[in-house]
Amino acid sequence: MFQEEILKKIRKIELKAKKQVDSSLQGIYHSLFKGQGLEFQEVREYTEGDDARLIDWNVTARMNKPFIKKFQEERELTVILLVDISGSTMYGSELSIQETIASVSATLAFSAIKNNDKVGLLLFSGTTEEFIPPRRGRNHLLTVIRRMLTAESEGKKTSPDEAFKYLNQIMKKKALVFFISDMFFDNFPDHLKHTRRRHEVVPVAIYDKTQFSPFGRGFLRTVDPETGKRIVIDMSSGSNSFEDSFKKDIDSKFARLKMPVIWIENKEDFIGDLTIGLKRSEKVKR
Repeated sequence: MFQEEILKKIRKIELKAKKQVDSSLQGIYHSLFKGQGLEFQEVREYTEGDDARLIDWNVTARMNKPFIKKFQEERELTVILLVDISGSTMYGSELSIQETIASVSATLAFSAIKNNDKVGLLLFSGTTEEFIPPRRGRNHLLTVIRRMLTAESEGKKTSPDEAFKYLNQIMKKKALVFFISDMFFDNFPDHLKHTRRRHEVVPVAIYDKTQFSPFGRGFLRTVDPETGKRIVIDMSSGSNSFEDSFKKDIDSKFARLKMPVIWIENKEDFIGDLTIGLKRSEKVKR
């Protein structure tokens, strides 16, 4: 990809992300992903109606009258985009899944940076490819977009497990992790369970409908990779058996960890899918 073409794509994605965030996404992001805790601010004298559980007994004893602790929400978040750049993401009927992944990631990153949150990027394929530490600001956002568009994977397969293992080693402070992938991997990541205990993980699946009907109409004989059972899938027009079974399988695996998957179709106008997915995540959190 030539330098001029890269710059045009970066600018296009940046403008699109800004428009999407300004129009419909910012409020959802702010309400759904709040600060990770409360930070002590000061003590003040107790007044009627205050929560007695907030009384600072040490200061109260010293001053001979009740004082309470005041806290301020710790708004700042650290957002990690854990992004799949394996060979399968180069597929696409109109545009590549990789391009949609870059656009979705940029939109989420722009939402975070507008909230003054830090954003980091971890690229993976069959192994961990690259890590860009979390920072703030527009220039950092452009760096993140550039790397997603220009990164070439060394691994042929998709194996997110090593990426989650690496993340667990380097990120000690709680983070909001967007796991963005086409979800075409052989083994569900074992290290995700540990990641889930320390961080908030939001799986985002990007799919192209033509992935599920590569053979046209008719019936397809295949083997279930987990059970070894031979099955027949109806690929005829109007049937979504292959697509439905794939999504149900992925949904059920993440559901065991209480993580609803956000499904986004590979297309230019993806904001509807993203917004619906985030709102569904908000309901689950409640």
